[in-house]
Amino acid sequence: MKSKLLFLSMLIIFVLAGCSQESEATKNEENMSDSGENVKHTEQKPPQLKIGVNQEEFSAALGGYTWSYFDQKENSMVEIETETETIGVSELIGDRKGPIVNPGTSIELMFEEEPISYQVNIWDSTENIKGSSEDIVLDGQSGKTIYEVVATWEQGTGYYFFPLTIE
Repeated sequence: MKSKLLFLSMLIIFVLAGCSQESEATKNEENMSDSGENVKHTEQKPPQLKIGVNQEEFSAALGGYTWSYFDQKENSMVEIETETETIGVSELIGDRKGPIVNPGTSIELMFEEEPISYQVNIWDSTENIKGSSEDIVLDGQSGKTIYEVVATWEQGTGYYFFPLTIE
């Protein structure tokens, strides 16, 4: 009698374990097919950012970023993280003076793909953030001013830098 009870208990455990593994495998397959459908982005970096000033455009320098993308060779998601601090803002911008603008100039941020959100930081000459806003603020600034745009997408965040010369 005990052997029948033991056999029946073991059978139930195996059946339950088999069902849970099957449902887990099905969930993983569904997630993979969902992620395959949702993973449109196989780009390995955040989208490009161009700055529009007086009907002219120039590219912002991409500094650090965290980014996830689907690697088709590996058939898996990959996450990359780079840091601006390793390069330095001054080195990233280099000798670029940026277009000459005044407080009334209209500045347009043109993302290759519109982010979920972004924030604009103003850097001082000692590479410290001296202000943040949702737009590019020209008032109260003069000379070469470095702007940082921190943009966030579903795949991650990019840190873009560009100079403007404010008169």
